[in-house]
Amino acid sequence: MKRHPVYIILAGLIAFIFILTASTDDMKNNSGAPAGNTNSPGDGQNCTHCMNGSATAVAGWITSDVPSTGYKNDSTYIITVTAAVAGTKGFEVSPQDLLGNLVGTLTAETDNHLVGSGKYVTHNSGKTANPAVWSFTWKAPSTGNDDITFYGAIEVTVPPRSTKTTTLVIHKSTVGTEAHQVPELKIWPNPTNGLIKIRSAEPLQQVTVLNSTGTILQFSEQASAEVTVDLSIYSDGIYFVRIKVNEKFYTQKVIRN
Repeated sequence: MKRHPVYIILAGLIAFIFILTASTDDMKNNSGAPAGNTNSPGDGQNCTHCMNGSATAVAGWITSDVPSTGYKNDSTYIITVTAAVAGTKGFEVSPQDLLGNLVGTLTAETDNHLVGSGKYVTHNSGKTANPAVWSFTWKAPSTGNDDITFYGAIEVTVPPRSTKTTTLVIHKSTVGTEAHQVPELKIWPNPTNGLIKIRSAEPLQQVTVLNSTGTILQFSEQASAEVTVDLSIYSDGIYFVRIKVNEKFYTQKVIRN
């Protein structure tokens, strides 16, 4: 039977549209992201490194059952990633220090697995549910008083293809730990419209400025009991200043207005 050219062209157009539509919702790494793409300072990249598109910071996509009093050494907690957006989603998360070292121990659950010698947890397969939810466990390190930051990147296939970057900062429990109290630390003025001064009874070792989503904006090594930090370059809002003194970390909220 002779086929009419119009029908052949129409069939080809339909097939092309089907292929194009399918490809826009296909994940480049459907069985899990490769190691090193969490947008952490140590990784220095996220999913846009291999899938192109744009990256947007979002808040609250990583949560935990760590109590408001903070985590305790050697305790295990549930970490949850929730991607509240349409399309197929995948994720990668890693708890790291500012040098990119893994902090604590990750254990994957049924719908995710570890990569990078246990440093990262990622999806087994992309999820189309909205929201898409993954959970895994994290065991806190046996020593240390540091704040811990979980860095995450979520790949989203809905056109335009994009990456969502997100963080979770959890604090060490200070319950019953007198040694973790702030050592005569003062930050002023607070609120501020520009410069703030930070003074401690002991020499400061590090000063880090983070925004309300936990993204690091400034980091510096110090060797002085008083430093000045400029917040005038940022918009009004809530910021956090994380200070290392005598090998311990302290975090205070600063309002920029």
